[in-house]
Amino acid sequence: MRTYAAPVFSRFRQYLGMADTDFQMSLTCESAYLQFISNSKSQADFFLTFDKRFFLKTQRKREIRFLLTNLSKYLDHMERYPHSILVKFLGVYSIIAPQEKKRYFIIMQSVFYPHERITERYDIKGCQVGRWTEPTVDSSEVIMVFKDNDFGNKVISLNEDQTWLLQQVKLDTQFLKALHVIDYSLLVGLQPLHDDDRFLNDTLGNILARTRLSVSCEYPRRRIARATSNSSSSSSTSSDQILRLFPDYLFPYLKPDRPPEQLIRSEGFMHNVVTPFLMQSSCEDMSCVMGSALYSPSLSDLSGESFAAQHRRILPASKNPLHTIDGPDYRYYVGIIDLFTVYTFRKKVEHLWKSIRYRGQQFSTVEPSYYARRLCQWVESHTI
Repeated sequence: MRTYAAPVFSRFRQYLGMADTDFQMSLTCESAYLQFISNSKSQADFFLTFDKRFFLKTQRKREIRFLLTNLSKYLDHMERYPHSILVKFLGVYSIIAPQEKKRYFIIMQSVFYPHERITERYDIKGCQVGRWTEPTVDSSEVIMVFKDNDFGNKVISLNEDQTWLLQQVKLDTQFLKALHVIDYSLLVGLQPLHDDDRFLNDTLGNILARTRLSVSCEYPRRRIARATSNSSSSSSTSSDQILRLFPDYLFPYLKPDRPPEQLIRSEGFMHNVVTPFLMQSSCEDMSCVMGSALYSPSLSDLSGESFAAQHRRILPASKNPLHTIDGPDYRYYVGIIDLFTVYTFRKKVEHLWKSIRYRGQQFSTVEPSYYARRLCQWVESHTI
């Protein structure tokens, strides 16, 4: 087996908080991989690691060449927008089996992780031609991934995160448009929120942990992975502890007519007071750890303006926070996948044929600008 750009992918996994030992353990687990039965037209083979955290997908040689050629652009986009919902590529490999040709495959982080309690899964392209899923004879043993026409008139209820998602989809599709990529999909998974999920997100300790994670200003190419125990230990933090730890900073913002516990737990206080403080302290901590020589100048002064410029958000308390958005009733798993179809001359001819065959209908093979705009319009019309 051969690996490609291994040091680059290793650093990217560290940026995502994945230790190499955990990554290797998932891939080399004694349990067999799970084959994923896909209705994709690419005829690629899909496999899931036994813990369902990572996807393995076979790719054509030209697709691998396209990814490696544009890998630096992909990582630059991830650095510029750390909360991008583009699928996370974690490795590229090839293998030669006896009596067979060389086969290439990529490893990706699963958008639908963790999979428990996800009740509906959709693959959205923003068009209608051929965009439905045929029912199976025995659906009890098959994980169904539905498509645009199956989604119907449903809406994704996000409240304040609706604007964030729409803008992030615009940023990510603009990047793909610049690479002349089409035929990518927006994955959407629905998981009903339980009361304990809402409580976990709203506890003060987890709000602080989520805020620190969201404003982390480590340089992506040299990020030092942090232990997950920090999040669990901070979940027990009380408002009294916050006041005791940062009295000089927080006391001027307290009001005599409101108890400290009530004020500190308010959304406005977290957004206007605590978040800027954590952004500043997070950068100061990393400056001490990493040193000025290794520290990214573009991130050395992470203010509210740069937080907005990088289009970050307060991430949810989830094992897969970059692909998770919590609404009032559902946790949504979202991600953009299938980034290898380039709008070549052959695709232009296919577009011409489909324009005649499906006159007046929306199909997938369209020029990159229109494809990106159409997917954004779908998100805008199906979210509130």
